Amino acid sequence: MKQIEIWRSQAAATLAFLVPKIAGTAPTERDGLVDDLVRALNNLPARPETRQPYAGIFPAADLPTWRNRAAATLKASVPRIQDVEGSVYDGAIDDLIRFIRNLPARPTGRSPYSGLFPAADLATWRKQATQTLVAVIANITDPKYTNADGKIDDLIRAMSGLPLRPILRNPYEGLYQAPNLGQYRKLAAQRLQQLITNLKDDLNPKDVLVDSTIRILNNLPPRRVDQEPYEGLYPRTAEVSTSGLITQDQLSAIAPYSSTYRLTQLLPHLNTTMQRYAINTPLRKAHFLAQVGHESDGFNTNEEYASGADYEWRTDLGNVQVGDGVRFKGRGLIQVTGRSNYAACGQALGVDLIGNPQRLADFDLACLSAGWYWDTRSLNNYADDDDVLTITRIINGGLNGLADRQDYLARAKQVFGIG
Repeated sequence: MKQIEIWRSQAAATLAFLVPKIAGTAPTERDGLVDDLVRALNNLPARPETRQPYAGIFPAADLPTWRNRAAATLKASVPRIQDVEGSVYDGAIDDLIRFIRNLPARPTGRSPYSGLFPAADLATWRKQATQTLVAVIANITDPKYTNADGKIDDLIRAMSGLPLRPILRNPYEGLYQAPNLGQYRKLAAQRLQQLITNLKDDLNPKDVLVDSTIRILNNLPPRRVDQEPYEGLYPRTAEVSTSGLITQDQLSAIAPYSSTYRLTQLLPHLNTTMQRYAINTPLRKAHFLAQVGHESDGFNTNEEYASGADYEWRTDLGNVQVGDGVRFKGRGLIQVTGRSNYAACGQALGVDLIGNPQRLADFDLACLSAGWYWDTRSLNNYADDDDVLTITRIINGGLNGLADRQDYLARAKQVFGIG
């Protein structure tokens, strides 16, 4: 299975989890975003401005039902996205042409170049885009730098893998040596022609829409220009095989007394977490699942049962404001506790956990935060040594619940064939 197929599978599971959790009893902007994505992936016409999200896609129903149907549709649609329809930069090239020529922005869901040029294959469209850019750049006659120059510079830097232009530096400076602005523009046109010619047909533009939707629903920062869709959301494991992922049957065998529903919800996020943090050998998987199984009361809760009041004014946890104890109670499969730890975890995962601490109890972050904790304490090293005592002490501060942890570990070892 190729990397992009793994990512799409994970993205489908993420959307299936996130969409039903959209808050509100009336349609929101996020519902509109989901509606747009469903339509784009299924080649449906754009939603009329006066029509509420989901209407016209699904039969009449209440909003929660619509969200559940949208989630199921996305879960089925995302893995079916086809390969070889364009590079991530085709959209940026299309945007630049539209900007310089004062054309309307590309409609959501429309493939790059579609609407700019007559129907053709991608290679032909790219040649036409190159010719268009060379021509329109040549027609920029303003003797002073323009907004178009800034956007041309930005695209060249992004496509070349260069750092962003410093704020105080004029466009093109640092890219080339030229005697005047006109020569700078000629060199820029030549460089864009070279860069577009070298583009590879490796991603479908629909992947860009899926990536941006997941980031918005997850309150994550936008994807960097130099990142491919899904990069940063999920780990890169070139030419990975699904044999490295744990299955529902394996997880159920490790946690036989746990809720099947909860294990089903946790499974894709556990796999994502273990891939991201290199918990990828039988021993590492066994120790990680044994510890999170115990810490989460057999995978049955994503936050501690107590109110958190006992953590009030615990300055060692960074709780320095009234209500911090309850606000930053233990959450996640390895319970992250306290304002300081929430801040560090949120920064690492790209989520505002200070402003929205309950987000840590959602299935995806409950798993990822456990992986973050595991990684920052270098617990893979102790798992490699099969050292359950040291791992327990680091997580717990002592050996509380050791027998239960060892029981989980024994079942996990059996599942993963560890003698």
